Amino acid sequence: MSYSIWILEYGYVERFPASNLFAAQPNEGHRRMPYCFGLVRSADRCILVDTGFADPAVHERLTAKYGRTRWCTPVDALARVGVRAEQVDTILLTHNHFDHAGCVGAFPGAHVYIQRREIESYVAAAARPGRFEFLTRSCQADLPQHLASRRATLVDGLAEVAPGIELRPAHDTHTAGSQVVAVTNADDGTWVFAGDNVYSYENLEGLRGDGVLAPIAMTTGSAATWLDFADGMLAGVGGDSRRILPFHEAAVWDRFPSATWDDGLHVAEVSLAGGHVSAVSADRTGR
Repeated sequence: MSYSIWILEYGYVERFPASNLFAAQPNEGHRRMPYCFGLVRSADRCILVDTGFADPAVHERLTAKYGRTRWCTPVDALARVGVRAEQVDTILLTHNHFDHAGCVGAFPGAHVYIQRREIESYVAAAARPGRFEFLTRSCQADLPQHLASRRATLVDGLAEVAPGIELRPAHDTHTAGSQVVAVTNADDGTWVFAGDNVYSYENLEGLRGDGVLAPIAMTTGSAATWLDFADGMLAGVGGDSRRILPFHEAAVWDRFPSATWDDGLHVAEVSLAGGHVSAVSADRTGR
């Protein structure tokens, strides 16, 4: 079995502080930070890794905080590569944060998978006194209720959800029940969607390209747990950081064939192993 893989950008902020991406690393300047989700397709499957979000109020808040931004809905981002919302049969959520699980309702026919630990830890945290609000600050508050009303599976640890597609727990790292999604193609090997356990390639390659792991900054788990997890994730792809796919890294547009739409948003083509036609063409400022 082989799948075609894309990373779709549905928004970006122009001036995001890099110190928010790397633990204990102040004064690293600002960078353009994309908001993305993944698309995985075979001849008979259409799978999303995360769903992004679409909320004008949040768009305005992020614009006020981080300068110029640009947004489209995740459904519109999919339409740009020829996919309709009703075609999506499966959603794999890396974690319950608003920018990763905010548009689950836009794909009502999809079966949703998320780690049980992620949902149960959120419910427990939400029941705590208000002084513990940090634990729920970025969460999609209605996700537990939403999952209870549709086809959904709360996964306990490692799980294969389709031939060649595996959910791998990353507990107590970015969130209590984070997971990553590994896609293994017969034609071109394994690719790993890292969710927010990798913001930038620098987390894996070092801030100065020296190979020293740079732990993520925004986390409810521990840096020590993340270091062990990231090291194992890299080992699982032979140390090739290009095979780890981040959702907040503008460098993906340079590391993979990509196209820029008229509004400045991008699509990156990671693999066409599933036999699909390229979504990157010359009339879209393709690289």
